[in-house]
Amino acid sequence: MIGAKSVTGALCAVAGVLAGVFGVPANARAQPSANPVLLVHGWTAGGVLPVAADWSDALRSALEDDGRPVYVVDLPGELNIPNAEAIAQVARQASRDHGGAKVDVVGHSMGGLSARYFVKYLGGQDLTAHYVSIGTGQYGWYPTCVLPLDLGGEMCPASGFLAILNDGLDTPGDVSYTTLRTRADDAGPFHTPMDNRPLEGRSCVATGIDGGPHADEPKNPTVIAAILEALNDRCPGLVVDEKGPPA
Repeated sequence: MIGAKSVTGALCAVAGVLAGVFGVPANARAQPSANPVLLVHGWTAGGVLPVAADWSDALRSALEDDGRPVYVVDLPGELNIPNAEAIAQVARQASRDHGGAKVDVVGHSMGGLSARYFVKYLGGQDLTAHYVSIGTGQYGWYPTCVLPLDLGGEMCPASGFLAILNDGLDTPGDVSYTTLRTRADDAGPFHTPMDNRPLEGRSCVATGIDGGPHADEPKNPTVIAAILEALNDRCPGLVVDEKGPPA
């Protein structure tokens, strides 16, 4: 059993690594005319790294200016499957609110894993038009291997959750997949080639974005511009068809 002091120390250590890595007038906004967009926040280390109150404000404003209704998902914790279920609930509600429209899902950091689980396993393939991840370690991030599963350990490359998520094709269904990674995401002593390997299947990949610190990516104008490009079916990077890792 991991002691409380060990868990606290591990959380602080991983939080330290993460920290090191890392107006248009309302009356001028377009009326909603496009898919509703779900915004999904990232890892909070069980509250050690609480989500900033304004984490989605700039992105939400830009999306609304682009005529897109926005739903900010409040995740219940650090376990990805319950998080994916929360995303599915909001997605169904957003679709009902807008006459059965498909939704677009934008996930930051670990939120991109929960969002992809929703798309792959919880009916999201039929409900989702666009999936966009920002700074998500799609195949894991080694510093989290010291954490309990319910405090972020599911991001460990060897976790059972990632084995399930990445079993079979990573990009199923008639969904447009885009992965965005900044310079901060792919720098530092814990970076490995696995971090920015494209999803298996067809996707749009943009790396090396000048997006500032990891935690601030959803607020960064360059990242926001790339998200808008993706949601408007203009790949902000390169379209790839990844066949998966060698057997």
